[in-house]
Amino acid sequence: SKYDALCGYKPDPRATEEFLAGQGVRYFSCAPGSGRGKRALLWQYVLQLDSGAFSEVQTGPDCTSHGSRNSVDAARAACILSGRRLADWRNRTATEPIYGARGASGGGMSPARASRFLRDVGYLPRENHGVVDLSKYNFAIGDRWGARGGPEAVQKLCAPQKGGTITLIETMGDLKDALFNGYGVHSGQRAAWQDRPSGMVHRRAAKPWNHDMHICGYDDTKEFCPYTVYFIFNSWGDLNMPGSGWRPTNY
Repeated sequence: SKYDALCGYKPDPRATEEFLAGQGVRYFSCAPGSGRGKRALLWQYVLQLDSGAFSEVQTGPDCTSHGSRNSVDAARAACILSGRRLADWRNRTATEPIYGARGASGGGMSPARASRFLRDVGYLPRENHGVVDLSKYNFAIGDRWGARGGPEAVQKLCAPQKGGTITLIETMGDLKDALFNGYGVHSGQRAAWQDRPSGMVHRRAAKPWNHDMHICGYDDTKEFCPYTVYFIFNSWGDLNMPGSGWRPTNY
């Protein structure tokens, strides 16, 4: 597949356990059932603050940094526009410092390592910071930092902006609750689907993708569809348009 080189999710149970060991809350818990029968379209919050937010096209196996970045930005936008946090948007989050914290020179990254970086080190807006120009997405920057991590000067710049509560979601009910309450969500998984749908259904493929993607919303109201719909943003860039048989135009 032409996408093989972009599959960069690396499962790492040890990194996951080390991350959770440093957490006050290991698993998601927030108003159980609050998202049932509701709708949350978090990507629309992001687009209100940055109309080009989802224009970056992943060029290397750094999908985990894109998935985690998009989740952070969804949570930030939800907090700002709901009035829960008075802050400036400035710009979308840069992926390079996140991917540069993967701890290896090879491609791919564990979501746990990305979460640990966002929690303990922080993140940077996509701007020219002097010591490093992050104004435009550049896979090579994060790729170069992989073995040792980003320079100390860059990590110091990240410190004022840190992720808040980061936990694991175990059930689809938790997923709905998290999205409805403004949490950004991404998932590293080995599931794969065929490129060409059969009707409106993409059948499971035998070869895994090892991919990380951002879950940017859901609709459980059944107002437009007779089933629960989840919206997933794919950082490959050209697979985010609905198929010709997709009927709802209300999103």
